[in-house]
Parts: sequence; C-alpha cells; structure tokens
Amino acid sequence: MRRPLGWMRGAFASLALAAAGAVAAWAAVPVTPAWTANPEEQFLLDVNIRQLRLGDGVRAYQTPGGTCVVFGDFLTTLDVPMKIDLAAKKASGWAFNEENRIEIDQATGMARFGKQQERISQGTIRETPEGWCIDSAALGRWFGIGVNASTEGSMLLLESEAKLPVELAREREQRAARLHKAALPLEGLPTVKLPYRMWRAPALDFVVNAGMTYRASDGLKVDRSASVAAAGEIARLSYDAMMTSDSKGRPQSLRVRAYRSDPDGGLLGPLQATHFAVGDVDGLSSRLVGGASGRGAQITNRPLFNPVAFDRTRFEGDLPPGWDAELYRNGELLAFSRSDGSSRYVFDDVPMIYGDNRFEIILYGPQGQQRSRLETINVGQSQVRPGKTWYWAGVSQPGRNLLSNVVGRDDGGGPPGEREPGDFHRPDLQAAVQIEHGLDKRTSIGVLATVLLADNERLTFVEGSVRRSIGPALVEAAVARDSNGGIAARVQGIARLGSVNVSAESLYADGFTINGRREDRYRDTRIALDAPLKIGHQRFAAHGDVRFVDRGAADRTLDAHGRLSTNINGFNLTSLVNWQRRLGDNQPLQADHLDVGLIGTGRIGDLRLRGEAQWDIKPESRFRTAEVSAYWSASENADWEGAIAYDAYAKRGRARVSHIRRFNALAAAASVEAGTDGSFALGLNLNFSLDSSAGGMRFTSQKLANTGTVEARIYRDLNDNGHRELDEPWEEGAAITTGQRVSDDISDKKGLVRVNGLQPYMPIAIGIDASTLNDPSLAPKKALQVVVPRPGVSAKLEIGLVGAGDIEGMLVRGDGRGFEGLDVELLDTAGKVVASGRSDYDGFFLFERVAYGRYTLRLSADSAKVAGVGRSLDKVVEISPDRTIIRLGAIRLVKADRIAMVDAAPAEAVPAH
Repeated sequence: MRRPLGWMRGAFASLALAAAGAVAAWAAVPVTPAWTANPEEQFLLDVNIRQLRLGDGVRAYQTPGGTCVVFGDFLTTLDVPMKIDLAAKKASGWAFNEENRIEIDQATGMARFGKQQERISQGTIRETPEGWCIDSAALGRWFGIGVNASTEGSMLLLESEAKLPVELAREREQRAARLHKAALPLEGLPTVKLPYRMWRAPALDFVVNAGMTYRASDGLKVDRSASVAAAGEIARLSYDAMMTSDSKGRPQSLRVRAYRSDPDGGLLGPLQATHFAVGDVDGLSSRLVGGASGRGAQITNRPLFNPVAFDRTRFEGDLPPGWDAELYRNGELLAFSRSDGSSRYVFDDVPMIYGDNRFEIILYGPQGQQRSRLETINVGQSQVRPGKTWYWAGVSQPGRNLLSNVVGRDDGGGPPGEREPGDFHRPDLQAAVQIEHGLDKRTSIGVLATVLLADNERLTFVEGSVRRSIGPALVEAAVARDSNGGIAARVQGIARLGSVNVSAESLYADGFTINGRREDRYRDTRIALDAPLKIGHQRFAAHGDVRFVDRGAADRTLDAHGRLSTNINGFNLTSLVNWQRRLGDNQPLQADHLDVGLIGTGRIGDLRLRGEAQWDIKPESRFRTAEVSAYWSASENADWEGAIAYDAYAKRGRARVSHIRRFNALAAAASVEAGTDGSFALGLNLNFSLDSSAGGMRFTSQKLANTGTVEARIYRDLNDNGHRELDEPWEEGAAITTGQRVSDDISDKKGLVRVNGLQPYMPIAIGIDASTLNDPSLAPKKALQVVVPRPGVSAKLEIGLVGAGDIEGMLVRGDGRGFEGLDVELLDTAGKVVASGRSDYDGFFLFERVAYGRYTLRLSADSAKVAGVGRSLDKVVEISPDRTIIRLGAIRLVKADRIAMVDAAPAEAVPAH
C-alpha cells in the first residue's frame, strides 16, 4: 500500500501538472506546432522494473521525435514529490533522495538535475490534454535512471542500479502479503527437529565497562566491571550461566542453571512436564508470598507463556546495546526500558484488562531500526481447559545463588543475620506445590501449599481458590490458613463494562504471615479503572487506581495513582500522578505526599527523543528531576547519543555525549559526562559475543546467549528429491522469513543465512522471501518449516528450491457476478494447506510461485459458511515444467447441497517457455 503522504504528493503533482499543461496549451505558443496530441492514438504502458510492475500504467504518445510520457502519470507511478508553478511554467522537487534536486523551467528552456543542467531542446516537452508529455530519454537523464519506452509492447522499462524507493515499498507490500502464511496452523507444517546433545559449546555474551570519574569530594576513581552470559548444552540438558563483577572487577554474582523446556509438554514421561530446572531458579509468586529467585529445583506442566497471575503478566527479552524498548498495551504507552549492561529488557507486574490485551514491545535501534514483538493475551479465556490439570512444584533458597560460596556473596546481600521470631521475609528454604484443575470452560479450582523455614522456625500454609468467568468478568476467591492459626481470605476480579475496564481486589488477614511479615491485622483493598477519553479531537487513555491498607488504628495508608496517555503528532506522552495520605492515630502526623511526572517518546526528523520529568507538589512544592536524551544515526555503523539532566535534590546538572561504533566483531561506545558540581567522567563500553556454532570460536557483535538462532542453507533441488546432492548449487542472495520478520541479511555464496534474536521456545515458521530470489520461476519445495528456537543454540535447516508456476481462477455467483472476499486454500497431496488467497472484487484469485506438484482447491470453512456454499471446488490441478500456468476460468459457486461447477472446460495450461 502506497504511503498516504506519497500518494497525496503524487496526486497533487499529477493534478497540478495536468492543469499547468492545459494552461500552457491555451496561453503559450506550441513548441512543435507540426504535431498535436490525438487522444485516440494514446498508448497505456505498463511500468516495469526488474520483476516488479509499478502502479496502474502511464499514458504515452508516439511523436516524430520518439515516445513521450505523460509527466503527471510518471510522477504518480514513481511516487516522486514534485510541485508545479503554473505562472512560471516550472516543475521542481526531488527524486529518490533529497540531494537529487530537479527543476524543469519551460519558460527559460533549462532543466537542472542534481549538479547538472541542460537546455531543453525542441520537442522534449510537448503539450497534451493530459498535461506535459516529456520525451522518455530526457526523463531518464533528469531522473538518473534508464527509461525505455516501447509502444509496440505497451511497456515502459525502468533500469536502476540501486532499488528505487517505490520499488522497495512494493517489495515490502508483497512481503507483508506473503507473511500471512505464518498465520497458518503450525501443527500442520513440517517441523525441524533440534536434538539435544551430550555437549554443545556455549555461546558467550560479554559486556565490559571501564571508566574514570573525578569528584572534588573523593578525587579520581577508576572503575571496571564485566558480565558474561553463557548458554549451551550438557548431558542433553540446556544450561545458562551469568557472572558479573563489581566496580573493582571482583566477582559479585555467579548463577548457573540446567533445564529443559518443551512447549508441547513431552518431558519426564507420565509427568508431561513443559519445564524442569535445577540450579538458580525462580520461585512461585503469589499474593501471599514473594517469588524471589534462588538455588533449588522446579518442575511444571503449565504453558510456558502463561501470565504470571490472572490479571498480571511479565515480559523479558533481548535488548542490544544502543537499543530502547517501549511497552504498549492496546496502543497505550505503559513503560520503557533503556539498554544497560544486562542487554535485556524486563517489564514486571504488567496489569491486564478483561478481554484482549494486545501488548506491543517496540525496539528502537541506533540506526533507526524498528522491531516489534506482538503478544495477545485474552483475560477470561486463558483458563485451565476442562478436565486438564496444571501443576507447579519447586524448592529453593531465596536470594542464594548456586555458587554463592565460590564468589563469597549472594543476591540477597549476604546472610540474613539476626532475625526476630516470625520473620520469614527472607527464609532459609522455601518449598511450594500448586495444582489447578479445570471443571468446565469457565470454572477452575486450585490449591497452593507452601513451607517456609527460617532459622529453627517452620511456617506452613495452604490456600484453596476458585476461579470463574461470569459474563464479561473473571473472578477469583481464595481462603488460606497457616500452621500458626492465622487466616487469610481474598477476592479479586477483573471486568469490562462497556468501554470501561475495572479490576478490584480485597485481602483480609488476621494473624497471618503475608510476604514474610506476620500481620496481626491486615486489610488491603484496591480498585482500578481504565477508560478511553476524548477531549475535542484528541483521544486519551486514562487509568486510575486507589488502594487502602489498614494494619490497625495506628497504621493506615491511602494511596492513589493516575495515568493519562495520548499521541500528539507522533509523540507518545504519558502523565503520572501519585498521592498518599497516612490515616489513623500514627504519630507524629505526616503530611500528604503528592508528586507528578511526565514521560514522552517520539522523533523529530532523524532524532529519536525521549524525556521525563518529576515534580513534588506536597508536602513541599518543588521540581525534582528532568532528563532529555536524543539518539542520532550518523551512518550505518556510527551513532551519537546525548543527554541533559538535572537533579534538584542534589542541585546538580549533568550532560553526557556518547559515540557508538559497530563492527562485525564487537560494538563499542565511548562517553564523556560532566556535572555542574565540577565532576566529570569518561567511560568505555564493549559488547561482543563468541559463537561456536560453526566450529571454533567466532567474534560477533550480535547477542547469542539469551535468544535463539536459525541457520538456513538454500539450494536448488534439481532432482526434486528433498535432499541436497553434491552437484546441486547453493542459492546466493535470498532472504528468509521468521514469522512476521524478514532477515536483514541474505544468503552468501554457500547459501547460508543466519537470523539471531528469536524468542526461545516459541514455535516459529521459517520460509523464503520469494521477492529476493533471482529466478522468478523458483519456489521452496516446503513453503514453511517450523522451528522451536533454544537459547544459545543454532537451529540448522536446508531449504530446497524447485520449479514453480501460477494458478489463477475466478469465483462467480450463480448469475455470473464475481464473488469478492472469499478465502481459497491450496492443498497438497497430503491434504495440508500450503497457501491461501482471497478473491478480489471481481472474484479473481491467484496463487503465485507454487512448487511443481499436484494440488486441490477449496474454500476456507469460514468463507464457505458465510457464502452458504460447499467448501470443495472440485478441481485438481498439476503444475509441471510443461504446464507452469494453470487458468481455471470461472468457478461458479452454488448452494451447499449442490456441487460447484466450472464454466471453462478443462483448465487452460500455458506451457513453459
């Protein structure tokens, strides 16, 4: 689809040029009075460049001096932003890039293009009823491309060494149209097995920091730190590890974990586990007890990507150096994350609304790249299926990593030291078992048993819960009792009332230990609202929540939070308000706390901007902090980042400038920062990885240890046997698709192309971007193959290319009119859907680049139901080297109790040339 602004520019240029031509034809002396345009002798030329057809064609005339092309049509087809000055008889603007300025001055008879100019000779510009008609050779010189017009062949052929912007846009359109295949049911596609090994050398990610800081208070200090992440396989288990050092280079933390994950639940035989792990694991998080990570073991059969709680979820992923991540829910900016030494983004405790939650995480790269991760979670339907049981079991030592004794410290700040009786805030041992069972489509029940050990004390509690969908709402109620006689009860719900989303929770406890603290009396109630607003023409997303916590007459707190988000001219803006009041008899009395904040992200030209500011309103009105940062890509491998910030508490302003350079083997960033207090700092950051997947160790700047990798080798399957023989050539210059993404790189001389940064354990369909194939008669034998990536492991697959052809037809009603909007499916001999397409307004459908073979056609179930006809089209086609184009003619659709009829007798086949 053409970009809206480009379409407006093209349309405006066409109308303006046509008007100018009409005025010129009436007011000026014709340049070539011997020739006049006759609309009856007009030609319509198809515009082609390489393998693409652009636009709807251009009008042209055959003149004594050659072929001239209607200039307005030419501008519209190439989406060129040029304007016309009717009074001065000028056309001006630029083509393909802003440096290529073009000015055509008919009054003075001069044409300027780029750094060149020439006199407009007689017959170059002719007046026609459609406006200016310009000689094709002159168009080629002025626009810097080859323009070859052939009225006999009704063709205008364009030639350009570099791909034109309109050409790239069309390729993106075609690519997007083909990517819908990834939405086909993955279970029906061939799967590439990725077997575990006894040993697989690890992928290693390194982040090294070194800096020098000067402050008047403590003089000059030199800091150095590093972190190393590793991922590989041992004893047929995956393992990952992370080691970090402090500012003096000493080991600070060392975590190691061995595990296996299977989205299909095929682990440990009858246990049908989806995941088990030993080492440093995450604890189970619930409303009553925290889920701190620590050394231990866990096992579960829950879905790998299930929300943490029924109204909360969590996102984590790879965030390369120099990249930023923004989190949106249904278009509303919720949070953003900056790149740091961990090279990961983490969004914890993300609230959800009832119904569909369309989360989009947009990653912005230093070169202006933009990648999106989309995930839709439906609250109300993500229940345990009827008759299905989910379980989770684990034991751990919170805050203690596996090798804490080796590095001399742990993640909890060292041993807990002296503790008061009943303090389970950081227990020595924590064990939990949770079971959920689906009773029906809307109801499930669950039980949670937890044991906490701290010093010589043991605390056990059991909680039972019931979850139920009621109309547009999801409600959960639970009751718990601990071994000390404490009782807790909670109820929470989430619902949609019209356009307003409501969530509420109430927790009641007496003598119960909540999150490690014994509460003699505890009342916690909160309610939250999310609603859309419209003020004038501007739309806003509003959020508000209120929480009341009562621990007795001397300790009562009321908190309120508000958020208002909108988008203004491409800037996403979110304002925040936080208010707290202490109630009850607490002494001394404390004043209210009120603060506001503002965050925003957006672009101005090539600059990516981000800013945030905070103010205190109560108990004292004052400005707190502000920061504005900008990122600019100077070239493909070099970027600049700058930031200005002020901290009113410290009465200190600071400014920072960073320069980023990216190489194949590593990425480096150097920064300098200065403060108004006389301090300054210099820093150097290096990021690189070691890849052992191809044997040996190779340095690369791409992150490998936390994400999956696919290595595809593309070849021409000359004998069509599905396996590469030694004499079958590799295919160079092809790109692959991974779900909704297309690889940035193309295959090399050995047919190899790699894609990194894939979400682990998420099944993904791998295919070929057919627009990158040099030979248009080729197609992959297997349109898509499914891979389940694993961290630090390269999934290897081969993609064979075979001959291909086209299948076309037309779906018509009983009266012969075209049947628009029906989905047609193409099935192979095994009955699997290999492609799908939708009929146009006239009923026409087309399958392009279909691999040689025998196929049947049918309507999709939904289309057949809507149209009231049978699914089968009762047609079998076979594409071969002798029959590369199959034309089915008109396929008449009749009611479901009758058989579809084909008007054209046998399918017309066009032999290969």
